[in-house]
Amino acid sequence: MKSFAVLLALAAAAAAQSTLTIATPANVVECEPTLLSWSGGTRKSPILPGNQPSAAALESLGTQTGTSYTWSTNLAAGTSIGLTLRDSTGATASSAPVTIQPGCEY
Repeated sequence: MKSFAVLLALAAAAAAQSTLTIATPANVVECEPTLLSWSGGTRKSPILPGNQPSAAALESLGTQTGTSYTWSTNLAAGTSIGLTLRDSTGATASSAPVTIQPGCEY
């Protein structure tokens, strides 16, 4: 019975570690690199900046296999975005909304 309890605890810990999460960037500035980071899940698929997780992507950043990506912020200042990450199991994680700040000097 003890070994079953230990096995159950290990399974619960493994499941908790695989929960997909994405960090909300603190400061997103037009024309400047923005570090996007996440944890958990399985093989990563596209990160989609967009106002709503179910909305069409404003930009697809391609398939990611690590836990971070430096995005060259190429959306206009004033654009409200959210980041949605989907892994290979179909699980999704979304950031809080962020408004892109002005940064390009033309």
